[in-house]
Amino acid sequence: MKSLFVAAMMLVAMATPSFAQFQNFENKTHTPEAQPFAELSQKIWDLMAQKDATSLKEIFHPNAMFVHMGGYWGTEQELNTIGQGFIFYKQADVYGVDVKQINEDNWAVYSTIVLTAELGGRDVITPFFVTQTFTRENGKWLLTAFVFTTRMGGPGADRANH
Repeated sequence: MKSLFVAAMMLVAMATPSFAQFQNFENKTHTPEAQPFAELSQKIWDLMAQKDATSLKEIFHPNAMFVHMGGYWGTEQELNTIGQGFIFYKQADVYGVDVKQINEDNWAVYSTIVLTAELGGRDVITPFFVTQTFTRENGKWLLTAFVFTTRMGGPGADRANH
């Protein structure tokens, strides 16, 4: 049992320094193929700040999933949340964007942001890593997943509500 504990502690010790290597807060230089996805990601942030659920419906796949701090739900609930202002995504300060091609019909955008959102009449400021995945369907690029992961450090994290 003691050797298992020691082995686990060694794994944690070895993993900790490498973890810091994966934290990327810088914008990547995007290839011409990747640039449209960085721009589509920014367009989504802008439309959310405008509460433009109608335009977002054209970008969100009908079966997309949205993972937030409080749970996960589908496209219709997310569009209702945005359109009705239940969560008002006021501003996303984007500190870094990295775009990766998964295959010919799938891309992912990884962003480092600080989100200012209005919830229940008060502003909540939260630093996130955000993952957006896109798939091509009938010649059109659609968002299929939107995942918010709270982060503890990096740019803007000191502005967070605690």
